[in-house]
Amino acid sequence: MKTNVFCKPWLILLCLAMGLSTPGFSADPFKLGQVTPEELKMTSYAPDTSAGAVILYDLGESSFRFTKGTQLQFKRIVRIKILKKSGLNQADFLIPYYRRRDGSKEVVENVRGFTYNVENGETVKVKLEDNAIFDEKQDANWYLKKLTMPGVKVGSVIELSYTITSDFFRLLREWAFQHTVPVKWSEYRVGMVPFYDYKHIIYGGRPFHIKDAKVERKTVAYAYTDDVGFAKVDKNGSLSMSIVQYQWVMKDVPAFTEEPYLTNAKDYLSKIEFELAKVEYPEQKPVYMTGDWESFTKELVKEEEFGGQLANATFLKKTTDGLIAGKTDSLEKVKAVLNYVKSNMRWDGKHRIYTENLRKAFDNHLGSSSEVNLVLTAMLRQAGLDANPMLVSTREHGRPVTNSPMISKFDYVISHVAIGGKNYLLDATEKDLPFGMLPLRCLNVQGWVMTGTAGKWLPLTGTERNAQLVSGNIKIQPTGEVSALLTEDYRGVPALQARSAIRDKGQEAYIKEFANAGTDWVRQGVKIHNLENLQETFKKEYQLSKTGEAASSDLLYISPMLTHALGENPFKLATRLYPIDFGTPVDETYMFTYQLPQGYEVEEMPKSATAVLPGNAAKFSYVVQMTNGQLQIISKLNINKTLFEASEYGNLREFYNRLVAKHAEKIVLKKKS
Repeated sequence: MKTNVFCKPWLILLCLAMGLSTPGFSADPFKLGQVTPEELKMTSYAPDTSAGAVILYDLGESSFRFTKGTQLQFKRIVRIKILKKSGLNQADFLIPYYRRRDGSKEVVENVRGFTYNVENGETVKVKLEDNAIFDEKQDANWYLKKLTMPGVKVGSVIELSYTITSDFFRLLREWAFQHTVPVKWSEYRVGMVPFYDYKHIIYGGRPFHIKDAKVERKTVAYAYTDDVGFAKVDKNGSLSMSIVQYQWVMKDVPAFTEEPYLTNAKDYLSKIEFELAKVEYPEQKPVYMTGDWESFTKELVKEEEFGGQLANATFLKKTTDGLIAGKTDSLEKVKAVLNYVKSNMRWDGKHRIYTENLRKAFDNHLGSSSEVNLVLTAMLRQAGLDANPMLVSTREHGRPVTNSPMISKFDYVISHVAIGGKNYLLDATEKDLPFGMLPLRCLNVQGWVMTGTAGKWLPLTGTERNAQLVSGNIKIQPTGEVSALLTEDYRGVPALQARSAIRDKGQEAYIKEFANAGTDWVRQGVKIHNLENLQETFKKEYQLSKTGEAASSDLLYISPMLTHALGENPFKLATRLYPIDFGTPVDETYMFTYQLPQGYEVEEMPKSATAVLPGNAAKFSYVVQMTNGQLQIISKLNINKTLFEASEYGNLREFYNRLVAKHAEKIVLKKKS
């Protein structure tokens, strides 16, 4: 989407000879090429000795330029020390930039890089060559500059600098102070001019070492062309303005550690973002930028590489008419179209919003999430249905931003269709998705459906329940040999994951891998049911066995959960700063019936237990009972609330501690005297 909405700025400023720079800061904490002997000799980083690398210094600076309309210029210099093999990936850089067909663009330039190593007591400096920098097109508008620093090994210090000049002044670049490796010093500077009012949005909650703003008065010359009747008149003069020089610094920032059930690190990293709230030129009325979802939607509908593709999709009519011939029920038409797209188009694995050529993607039977689901939406429209594209921010992209319409906050497109007042959310990228279900990556709070004049937010939920049921009859021999016939039933996400694994690996390879149950257990006679019937429960049946001793034992120790015990708590940290997001409700049930060997009695068995979190957010029950001479074990886990706040972490961690401990308890059988 075009973000530079001011096609003709009110003036072109001719800055002073030195330009409208960003003065007033203290001396740079570092400059390119000033690597110290101490940095070269470093072998570990004292605050985090486990770190594979450390960012020594990271400096970003954004400023405005007015020589070619209104532009933003962003400069970055970063220095990194490689400490271990695990840190070598810090030598890989991806620099995204944006371009549009109307000529507005971002340009990455002045890319300079050096690697420093100590060899035979001497410092050796290796330069990043231009031919080692590659451009890769991501989609219709987004590109990547990709590079790997040369000669990098454990002990290296690497430096990189680059500049990005952008025509999109609405998109003042954000800055991340925290990364997956520790950061010794991170600094961001912005010189704000008075015409543009940006909101500052700070994430992560870490304190700033420096947070400063200084006002500097500056006079600049300007010249612009004004339309007077049928003539153009050149005007010039001077303008005095106050520039606010912002400086944000964090130091000794710990590495961001991924934790289980965390949607996306970008939601919780310490960073600062900017949102253009108002534009006010001298002697003109202010223009307020945020909150206008209606304009956002209308512009995207007119966008050639989005709404324009849907408007020019008559090439799909003949195919669609054939699919719905003889069908009068709207829901049957939807299912016919969805199944066709799922079967005839293959997803390339890319998350996209725009598409350059929908027909080309259709003809090639291959496309991004946008292309696959825009084809689906277009065909549903050709079928006379109320279908519209829906913008989604996937779980890995970050939580959706609802207070401001920014296309960069979305990375995925699905299809929305309304039938009889009911909403159906559809994604044709996954061949194994049952009707009405979305893949886990899309289950991220809510999405923006482009319906009506302005669109609306809708919750990202599916109709499919996610459940797992494992049941079986187990026979124990006096030697300790165990034989069982087990059945595993899956619905929802677990079923999708199993079906997708079979599709990726092939059924024979999947069964062979599944048969390997570990050193003690063997799975045999594996049968798969309802592989293609997506609306039915996915089922596996198999025999599970474990060898015993050569002779009978006086005492037999049995693990009642067989191979299904939860062996460790996924929540290992003592405290947690971030929410826990399960994505979907959890419903896991295990029901095992044991036939005990003759001549043995139960010496010891687990006691029944129940654990419940406040508000019934989660419940675990473990039932052990003797019925008609048989021992029954029933384990049930229900996670009813999908999102837990960090303040609830302690209770959730203890809840799982109890579950793990209960699953670890054994049945002890004793030979009767």
